[in-house]
Order: sequence, then structure tokens, then C-alpha cells
Amino acid sequence: MASSSSLFPSPFFSTDFSLFQVEVTRDEFHSFHKIDRDLFTRLVFVLKRDMNQSSQVIAFLLVVEQLGFARNLVAYIVSSQDMLINAVANEVGVCLSILYNQEYSSFVLLNHNNNDEVVIPFLKGLTDSNLTLKYIIQYRETILVGVTKNLNDVCNRAFDDIYEKGYKEQLLALERAKVIEEMKKIRLGAPQQTPTRLSVQHQTPSWWNVQQPIPRRSSVQQRTSIRSSVRRSTPIKVSAPQEWVPSPAVEEKAKAAVTETEGVDNKEDEEEVMPADDRTVFLTFSKGYPISESEVRVHFTRKFGEVIEAIVMQEVQENEQPLFARMVLKMEYASKIEEIVTPMNKNKFTIDGKHVWVRKFFADPSSHV
Repeated sequence: MASSSSLFPSPFFSTDFSLFQVEVTRDEFHSFHKIDRDLFTRLVFVLKRDMNQSSQVIAFLLVVEQLGFARNLVAYIVSSQDMLINAVANEVGVCLSILYNQEYSSFVLLNHNNNDEVVIPFLKGLTDSNLTLKYIIQYRETILVGVTKNLNDVCNRAFDDIYEKGYKEQLLALERAKVIEEMKKIRLGAPQQTPTRLSVQHQTPSWWNVQQPIPRRSSVQQRTSIRSSVRRSTPIKVSAPQEWVPSPAVEEKAKAAVTETEGVDNKEDEEEVMPADDRTVFLTFSKGYPISESEVRVHFTRKFGEVIEAIVMQEVQENEQPLFARMVLKMEYASKIEEIVTPMNKNKFTIDGKHVWVRKFFADPSSHV
């Protein structure tokens, strides 16, 4: 393999082309990078991935093209199905984490023994095994220069209008989340009363005597006979209605059926109940990059749907930044926790350019988070 100095001078480091500078219009620039724009649009609006991370993903893929590892890589990926695009983006996310965080590269090497087939199988296949974890770690600083240059020179210019559209949708999503939270507070704050027979009786008009028994069919027939007899002035004898009393055998069967049904309902309730700790994700934030509860809620709702039951941020002073939080999933979406933290029980998300690490929450009996 060639040395670092022979690989990178032309793609990433600036050369004086002042004699050949030509002004390119915004539309021409967008047209030239149409394939990159198409991939960015699918990542953000179809796959609901973070905009800043998606820009970094494309900047990294352009580096791979510029290194000569896979020509027309972006064009091939954008013509693929969403499942492959998402998988490649996840693998690029691991590569970016290695580039930006040396501790994470040590974590990957320690847990996967530098196994490319496990960590970046799609990228390795798309580059004919030229791109490896060892290569990324060895040339970390130089690849970072290429990613940064592509972000500034290509992505920021080619995706400017898409950024604007995406940020507007994020603002709408934030406003929607705030409205939903306000509605929840109003509903939880209002006194809840389950209608009972007594309360229904109190709501009936004053002219209705609630103590009056509802007439049975026999009583209605007798009343009709009374009216007709009154017209003929012929007195009739009215007998009291007979109450129907069930036989003891019927009563026993009914009680047994009710008891059996209650037992099944209770058993189902016991099976469905899952402690909150078992469906809680623990999030950690980077110091100096504050993230609000609304930002967390909007990001995970866009990515995984309406799965969040509650978010509990670290309690801090007014001028301090929370460094961790707990995110409790709704009971019916408890299985989503595996998708969020991955089988490695550790995952990283980028929310508005700020890194968030997630893992399963494990309650400590001796302390409270």
C-alpha cells in the first residue's frame, strides 16, 4: 500500500488554480451535484436521518471516491434500496466516530478485534476490500481533512436549499411536540371522573323520577288495556307484575363464568406489565454541547416514531448543562430499545451536530440516576 504522502496530495490539499477560476452559478452547482443531492434528500426525508450527520456521510463517501477505492460510489448507492442505503450510512457513522473520537476507535478494536466483516461489511464489499478499519485508523488525520474539505466545498453549497427545507420541518416538529406536551399537561391536570350510575342519575332532568322502575313489556300491555277499558268505562282487574328469578344452577354458572373471565384478564395484565427500567434508554451528552429535552424528543420521534413515554433530564442548576438523561419507551414499543441501542448495547446519534451516546439503562439499587 502506498504511503500517506503519495495518496493524498491532489484530492484534498489546495492547489493554486487562480488562473483557471470560473464563476459557477448556484443552479449549475446544484445540477452538477444532482446525485449527491438525491442521496442527501433520501437520507434526510425518506430515512429520517439527522441532516448534519447525513452531510458528513456524503462527505466521507466522496473521500472514498477521491481515493480511488470505488468510482461512482454515490451513484451506485443512490440507485439502491433504502435498506442498503441505511446500512451503508450506519457503517459510515462508525467510521466517522473513529475519525472524530480516538477512544471510540479503541473501543471498536477491542470489541471486534479489527474485524471489518462485522463492523463495515458493506463498505468493504463496495470498495473491493480496499477500505478497512486499519486503514481508517492509520490515516485518520488525512481522511478528516478530506471530509472537512468536502463538507465546506461541496455539501454546504450543494445542499443549502435542502438544509433550509429540513430546518423548517424540524421547527414545525418542535412546535408540534410542544403543543402535544401542553395538551398532555392540560389533560393530566384536569380532574378525571369515571361516569358511574349515580353520576348519570344526577345528570338526568328533574322531571324524571330515577326511583321509578322501568316498565316491563307486561306492564305496557296492561296500560294499553287500561286505556281501552277506560274508554268503554269497563273496570278491569290489574295484577302485579311477576319478578323473574333465575334458578340456582343458572346463577352458579354465571358466577363461574365471571370469575374465569376476571382471572384471564388479570393474567393478561400481569403478562403485559413491564417495569419502566426495562424499557429505559440512558443517554449521555458531550460537555460544552448542550441539548434540550425537545431536541431529543423530536430527533427520536422522527427516527423511530411516537415511542417515547417520558424523558428525564439530569437535574442541574439554571446555568449548568445536563450531561445525561433517561428516555422511557412506551409499553407497546418496548422492543424498540434493541433497535435504538443496537446488539452492541452502545450507539451514537448526532442531534443538530451534537453527539449523543445511548445504551440500556441499568438501575443501581444503591443510587438513583
